[in-house]
Amino acid sequence: MRVLAAAVLALAAVATPSPQDPRPQPSVLQKAKQVSATTEQHVRLQRLVGEWDVVLRTTLPGGTPQEDRGRVVVAAILGGRYVVANYTLQIQGVKVEAVQIFGFDALRSVFTASWRDDLSTWSIETAGPPVAAKPDELVLLGTMVDAADPTGRPFRQVFDLAADKAVTVRLFDTHEGKEGELQVQQWTRKP
Repeated sequence: MRVLAAAVLALAAVATPSPQDPRPQPSVLQKAKQVSATTEQHVRLQRLVGEWDVVLRTTLPGGTPQEDRGRVVVAAILGGRYVVANYTLQIQGVKVEAVQIFGFDALRSVFTASWRDDLSTWSIETAGPPVAAKPDELVLLGTMVDAADPTGRPFRQVFDLAADKAVTVRLFDTHEGKEGELQVQQWTRKP
């Protein structure tokens, strides 16, 4: 019953009534229905679904390369509107668990991602429109926040979904106003 009530409230919030007529307007309800349907962009995110071995190549301060490993299990949720990636990584000898939820916001026409991990209590939010010239690429921009910079700095993630059994992820961080590649992740689909 709570789920139904939450869905009704969400729909009512989108269907803002006029002061003269408190009922949701049919045109607004129709628009809400249209933007809640899955699209080709949601189908594109389904390419991430599966179990993956991950190799992370990170450039440490001073330019020292570091290679770490882990795995990610990705599942479709909420009728295919989102995919959730559960990461188990070993980074510099420390076990890291993380979750990232990807979606496509049809209302604003942007891909979205939200990251959480067990080494922090904050999130990293990114978003970006589909790239017409590179439909197999997700380019997500956001703000990196951490203990060193709680107000944040520009951050970019690029997911290359072109290969059938591999995903390449590039993470770009900004320091002193200059963007640099922080990490490359190579995901290989497990058989």
